[in-house]
Amino acid sequence: MGTDKKRRGMDWARFDRADEIATGFLLWLVVGISAAYAVFVGLDWILRRQVTLVDVPLEVADGAAGTGRVVGMPQGDVLVEDVAVGEFALLMTPMLIGIAATVWGAVLLTRLLHDLGRGEPFSRTSVRRLRLLALLLVVVPIGTDLFLSIATSQILGARDASAFAFEVSFGPVVTGLLVAAVAQAFASGAKLRADVDGLV
Repeated sequence: MGTDKKRRGMDWARFDRADEIATGFLLWLVVGISAAYAVFVGLDWILRRQVTLVDVPLEVADGAAGTGRVVGMPQGDVLVEDVAVGEFALLMTPMLIGIAATVWGAVLLTRLLHDLGRGEPFSRTSVRRLRLLALLLVVVPIGTDLFLSIATSQILGARDASAFAFEVSFGPVVTGLLVAAVAQAFASGAKLRADVDGLV
């Protein structure tokens, strides 16, 4: 009876086909939402030749807050009209790079989930996928945020408005470091598995 309970517990913890399908669906849903936002921005420009620049640094007068004074860097969304093709391409480049990296990461995770479903997580291929995913999480957000800041500054600068702000999103960086740590654990598991197979 105790063995049956242990077996049921192990079956519950096992990553099966249903788990793979559910996780993959949620993963590609996120990718689809990201792509849909890019399509929305593109359609907005095609139909009205305008774009909305988000998190733009704003100058606020000392008395704007009523009592007291404004501290920090106020930000807001700026609607820019009559955006040229070159300006739109400059603005869309980091977004498309981010979407491409998201799709790439989703493919890597999908294949990793497939290996988990087969009960073969500890392999050199899985380690390479995790390390590449960690690299994407650390490098791509920083690069795209910097590119987007430059594009925003160029578009506003062409209209005699000076604004440049670059902030590092630490969430993806921390996540990338955690994935790198998991990759190292998988590498140790793959080495241990190779040693066991060698003994057999």
